[in-house]
Amino acid sequence: MSLLRLRASRAAGIALAVLSMAGALPARAEPTAADRQTARTLLIEGRKKRDAGDVTGARADFQAAHALVRAPTTGLDLARADEALGRLIEARETAYEVVHLPLGKEEPPAFTHARAAAAAMVEQLDARIPSLLLRVEGAPLDAVEARVDGQPIPRAALPYPRKLNPGRHEVVVTAPGFRTERRDVALKEAERAPVEVRIALVPGESTPPATGGGGQPPPVDAPPAEPRAPVPLWAWAAGGVGLAALGGSVAFAVDHAAARDRVEKDCPGSVCDRRLHDFESMEALRARWNRSLGLSLTLGAVGLAGVGAAVGGILLRPRAGTERAAPLVPLVTPTARGVVWQGVF
Repeated sequence: MSLLRLRASRAAGIALAVLSMAGALPARAEPTAADRQTARTLLIEGRKKRDAGDVTGARADFQAAHALVRAPTTGLDLARADEALGRLIEARETAYEVVHLPLGKEEPPAFTHARAAAAAMVEQLDARIPSLLLRVEGAPLDAVEARVDGQPIPRAALPYPRKLNPGRHEVVVTAPGFRTERRDVALKEAERAPVEVRIALVPGESTPPATGGGGQPPPVDAPPAEPRAPVPLWAWAAGGVGLAALGGSVAFAVDHAAARDRVEKDCPGSVCDRRLHDFESMEALRARWNRSLGLSLTLGAVGLAGVGAAVGGILLRPRAGTERAAPLVPLVTPTARGVVWQGVF
């Protein structure tokens, strides 16, 4: 009897300690009418988005609704959205929470059905979540630091399988005096056995596993581009004139081709049909032929010179602060066309 009393006394003491701890925790305030109405609207909108294929947007609505009321229905929808997005661990955690939410006095049937669905969801998700098992060799375990997707693994938990969502994960293992080792691991859904990854640390200089927000190494900034002087105004002007001249050259080339075809058709062998052309019209046709050809060639040369000067002015402009070193200046005169390299040497 004394043994039974001792056990009963210990059980009563444990129960009293648990109750005192529960009383010390801050109780969550009951949702207001505004909270419930807002959550109801968010739940309806989230289900519309989910049915339309926007699972990410639906999850945001479900998460906000669940934060407001912590109801079985909001939790179940949030868990299902996480499951659809491949976040099986988060889905299982929320479903487990739904199962263990406090029972209300008069819960609606929707809450009862949500609890049952969440319990079934926990069971099936347990069989779908894969595990990763790290086997680190070459260094003492108490000196090893391991991270998965940027999140550190406590040393005491290193020898045990770690539950992870399906997909690719980055593993980084380091220790003082050893080289940092990185591995990319792909986990498949519903793998029963843990995926074992063996990492043998090699003595050498280690690199700290500094990571950015998403567990990836921070990007290395590219060296700043050397400043260049602005494109001179004359380069833009030369380019515009050159493009206009090339356009005119093409137009006159088309006109020359039309005049040539007309001559070949109406004047075969350089002999024109007098019924179609008199002397004046033949001279006008011949003049058109020669004029179009000459203007096409001339404007083409001017256009190429202008575009070439513009390209040279853009590509060969000096560094900032030395704009007067050796600029290109276009040269267009009645007897010469081109560019001049002008500067101080």
